[in-house]
Amino acid sequence: MRFLFDYANLVRILIFSSLLLLIFLHVDLEYALNEIDSAKDWHYAPLVAAGIERPEALDAIIERAFNGTKKERMRGCWILHHISDSRPELFYKKEREMIAQLDQMKTDAEARFILRYYSKYQLPRHDEREGLLLDFSFNTIVAPSQAAAPRVYAMSIVHRMVKKYPELASELAQSIEIACEYGTPGMKNRGGKILKDLMKKGLL
Repeated sequence: MRFLFDYANLVRILIFSSLLLLIFLHVDLEYALNEIDSAKDWHYAPLVAAGIERPEALDAIIERAFNGTKKERMRGCWILHHISDSRPELFYKKEREMIAQLDQMKTDAEARFILRYYSKYQLPRHDEREGLLLDFSFNTIVAPSQAAAPRVYAMSIVHRMVKKYPELASELAQSIEIACEYGTPGMKNRGGKILKDLMKKGLL
């Protein structure tokens, strides 16, 4: 009976501690995303650490980054950048949400985060989601309304996919040429390197 009593108390303590954590996380997240005016790394470091260490914290940050106000989306994605650079594997199971967000974006920050992630880390493992990312990337490369960074990341994503689907090389080259005609120096630099690599590999 003593063991059962102690165990029951332990469960209550754990539940109470979890509730407190969620309350504090909500307050910290609300403050960081809406009240802090500075973009200093140290202001967001506790949330980056929480997102790395606790799944519920990462879920809360993703929720704000994908469904919050414009400011919350921009700052939330900034936090996600830092989490993904430290622990990219944490986002492997977020593939469904990340690809679905491509049709629901309201800021460039979301495009930058998602495209940057897939330009560096594991590509979608699900065939349909891989196809959706590919289509979105091709459209982004040639979209003059898009900022330069997402377009560069999109080039890198398709370039990575060419390893699996070499028949994409010609379409990628055409898209890069269209994008670079009036593109920024950064776009031209990255596009030029990709074209050189494709020619070196005999794909063009």
